[in-house]
Amino acid sequence: MRLLLTLMVLVAVTAGAFGQEAAQNAVRDPAGAARETGGALQAGFRDLRLGMSMDAAKEVLRRDPNFAYRGDPDVSFLPASGLPIIETAGVAFIERAILQFSDDSLYVLTLVLNEARLDYFSVYSSLSEQYGEPTRLDPGMATWESDAVTLSLERPVTVKYVDAVVFGKKLEAGIMTESLETLTRERFLEQL
Repeated sequence: MRLLLTLMVLVAVTAGAFGQEAAQNAVRDPAGAARETGGALQAGFRDLRLGMSMDAAKEVLRRDPNFAYRGDPDVSFLPASGLPIIETAGVAFIERAILQFSDDSLYVLTLVLNEARLDYFSVYSSLSEQYGEPTRLDPGMATWESDAVTLSLERPVTVKYVDAVVFGKKLEAGIMTESLETLTRERFLEQL
């Protein structure tokens, strides 16, 4: 039930109306990935940017010391949709990362953070300091949004960057993404 509620909140957040100011600030970096300027929401973590190709993301994962990316064994597909994902272990502050692609474009970046090193309140405080108060706040999740990006902090300590435009198009087409919890559950059950 909690999973369904979290997914419904994310859908409501990304499907809602956004301000025009963030759209004016959205630009593309040289690699073609969307990013925000002027203190607006970042469109990713470090060099991992929403909108980048799978090959570009693989290269970033290979050279970023925050990830223990092993190459193509970390690439798979979401069971229901057939959309490619990269799931890789993290190092130190990141337990693991899940990158979801659509049309060879990164549209969801999920970072499961190490609870032994970071707590929800510390991450919440840092994000609030950078981006101001969240657009939406409930006991399980805080969300910041712009025209281009939805950034959510979910309990226990998961940070998710979502390309709001691509996600909105998927909602309009009636395609829902699988939640991290569902994906993890299915992978666990496959091992039994």
